[in-house]
Amino acid sequence: MRLIKEHSLQKLEYLKKYIKGYLTATKRLQAKYYIDAFAGTGKCLLHNTKQQVDGSSLIALKTEGFFNKYILIEKNENNFKILKECIKNEILEDKLSLIEFYNENCNEFLKKYNYNPSPYVGYFVLLDPAGPELEWETINVLSKLKKIDLLILYPYDMSLVRLVTKYPWKLDKFYGGNEWLDIYKKRRNAANARNNLLKFYIHNLEGLGFESKFIDCRPIRRKLREGKLLYYLIFVTHNPVAKKIISYIFDKELDGQETLKFN
Repeated sequence: MRLIKEHSLQKLEYLKKYIKGYLTATKRLQAKYYIDAFAGTGKCLLHNTKQQVDGSSLIALKTEGFFNKYILIEKNENNFKILKECIKNEILEDKLSLIEFYNENCNEFLKKYNYNPSPYVGYFVLLDPAGPELEWETINVLSKLKKIDLLILYPYDMSLVRLVTKYPWKLDKFYGGNEWLDIYKKRRNAANARNNLLKFYIHNLEGLGFESKFIDCRPIRRKLREGKLLYYLIFVTHNPVAKKIISYIFDKELDGQETLKFN
């Protein structure tokens, strides 16, 4: 079972609330698909309390309503076995038939998958790697879909010095080229490099055709609203309604405000 820390609960809470809003707002679509690119083990173990919590795949499957298909991808073979067993034990038969499991590298899988390009078919894709495993070309392929919502976990606190010196090719794949290196070399300090690389990443999302007004992001800190900045959750879409949903959740939901109505 995967160990997680308190900050991961923020991501999972945002995810839960967005899926609920998405399923409500997309009832008129002919079909909708949920893709979890780093599906993990299903259940997670909270580091400090050892409490079991639902991971992203279980959250999606347990949310009221249905996607037409749940595509769960996990590269690690042991995690994949645990994931399948966990979901078979937790999920009722009516949804089990909608799940497709893939023990593959998500980048290779998502680049070759046979998508339905129809504007009446929606895809919500969760891309939440622990580090720079997500390749830019994967996002490029997904950006071509007309009804696509991406929730990306951007590893703001990744070990830049180690990656630059030992694994620069990983950053080339992550950023889609080596332009990131010029930004890194011009840094005033580590924080400046991280901030400028984040801006560079978001700017490149705009270059894929995602309008800036349909991009939103929120920081994930070690503790809610305080502590070290670890990640950014970046949401991108071509759909103004989807942007409205996520912005409301980012701005209000974790503060316990009233729920937005989608009528």
